[in-house]
Amino acid sequence: MKKILFFICLLGGLMAYVQAQTVVYSDNFDSYTAGQALCSQNNTNWTTWSNAPGTSEDALISTEQASSGANSLKVTGANDIIYRFSNQTTGVFDVDFDYYIPSTGSGAYFNIQHYYSPGIQWAFECYFTNNGTGYIDVANNTYNFTNPVNAWFHIKAHIDLDQDFITVYVADSAVQTWPFSHESNSINGLNQLGSINFYAGAPNNATGTYYVDNFVFTEISQANDGQFVFSPNTDINVTFQDVTTGQYTLNLSNPGGAPVNYRVVPVYDIPNPNTTSQGAVTLTRAGTPYTGVLFNSTTGIEVAAGFTAEEIVAADLVGKQVNAINVTISNSDYMQVAKIRIYDMGGVLDGGPGAVVYEQTFIPVDDVNTIYLTTPYVLDGRDFWFGVYYEQDPTETTHPSIGLDDAGFPHPYGNWYKTSVAWALLNGNPELTGNWMISAVVDGTPINAWMSVSSPSGTLNAGGQVTETVTFLSQGLGTLTGSLIVYSTDLANLENTLDVTVTFTTSIDDNEMLHIAIYPNPTSSYLNVSGDNLNRVEVFDMMGKMVWSKSCAENELSVDVHNWPAGTYMVRVTAQGTTTMRKVVVK
Repeated sequence: MKKILFFICLLGGLMAYVQAQTVVYSDNFDSYTAGQALCSQNNTNWTTWSNAPGTSEDALISTEQASSGANSLKVTGANDIIYRFSNQTTGVFDVDFDYYIPSTGSGAYFNIQHYYSPGIQWAFECYFTNNGTGYIDVANNTYNFTNPVNAWFHIKAHIDLDQDFITVYVADSAVQTWPFSHESNSINGLNQLGSINFYAGAPNNATGTYYVDNFVFTEISQANDGQFVFSPNTDINVTFQDVTTGQYTLNLSNPGGAPVNYRVVPVYDIPNPNTTSQGAVTLTRAGTPYTGVLFNSTTGIEVAAGFTAEEIVAADLVGKQVNAINVTISNSDYMQVAKIRIYDMGGVLDGGPGAVVYEQTFIPVDDVNTIYLTTPYVLDGRDFWFGVYYEQDPTETTHPSIGLDDAGFPHPYGNWYKTSVAWALLNGNPELTGNWMISAVVDGTPINAWMSVSSPSGTLNAGGQVTETVTFLSQGLGTLTGSLIVYSTDLANLENTLDVTVTFTTSIDDNEMLHIAIYPNPTSSYLNVSGDNLNRVEVFDMMGKMVWSKSCAENELSVDVHNWPAGTYMVRVTAQGTTTMRKVVVK
């Protein structure tokens, strides 16, 4: 899809992991049924900009023209075709195809994207008129060329990711060579080969009509990609006896030839959240209101902000609930549909929000809108993303806008947006350096975040390996459940979920425990421990740190807790050579 101004067109797709020699993929379109849509017949290799095979974006197989065989791909009308290379960062590749532009059409167009999810960065854009002239736009430069009309001609993009350059050939003549890390409007893009887009566009916003044949993607020099491996890659089911903490080891490695990023996120099962108020907390990236941002888009528009899992844990919010979302809106009368949304995590490959996990329609008004959730959303330890989706009347010249603050250096989680499927940061426009004026209201009683990872995120260099220690904190005798979500930038291993079941037990049964008494509970002054032949008493906080201990040879002792911080503690009592643990609360 052609990029129109700043606001239009962001989408997604996913490609299989590629690491091969010579021809990676070729398609002369002769194996398909003429008159039917390409992606409907082959959604493994081809998709549309909106990842919507069979819609108006999907192009038909045609017998009207063919460079070889009987068929070609006809791109016209609303057609918007994507082939996904994957996010290649190393190696040398050729992208070849044949073009036919009829003089009766308006011209033609294609672009290459730096990401396999198109719409994030255009590597360059190539335009063709119907009079045999064309040009390439890259890094705000224009490179002109000529090409045949009413005849087939060849196009090649030679891309060297190792040396960071690309040469584009039109009709077998070199047009220009430039750093591939450039993008269409800047020199600060990513040296990464993501996807190619055949869109029914043409210069001057005209609708193009053209034919594509003999598409070939070739690996000239083998890519040396990173690979993410971790073990054990199985659900975690462990039991710990007579301890307040337990540990589990994950071994992470990269046997590939390029760095990979990873992240490990603990998530908690919270079937019955405690709604008792501890005082409402407002989560926002926004500061002082400054302006509003409108989008020139005919599709749905979304804006979002977020907080990392690490921030949620540090603020003691795990187990609390989101009860309301606030958003500042102007020109609300021009909104046709308005919804608040909450999103899952988006992984580490592209960043940003993930899939929608909650949405609720509301009637927008100008100024601050407060939308109370019909079903409160529980913060379970993962990243928390929230935002607004809306639609607008494309025939109106006035558009609604979402408030933006005056931050000169916006937070990296503060101003995400999309106008189709793929998310991007608003920071791509230097005039819009602010955070969305949206916030979430959170309340309830938190749980103790009983899982932690020694290094929750990092980079594994080629051949590198690291050991991650997962620590579990007892919440008393019994079983705790949750999951570990393991993300990486390896396309063959993007996301894994390990179910976690942790059981803390004691070495004596309930009948043997009856002779131990710990009282009063809760307490704010003294804690008394009694039992036959006490040997040792230890008290731990919920982080597993010992805060008090005493060895003894008596039947009763008292612990002064007057100056202890309020909270939950674990008391470990050893008597007659056996050990038991009890949970106590200090007020």
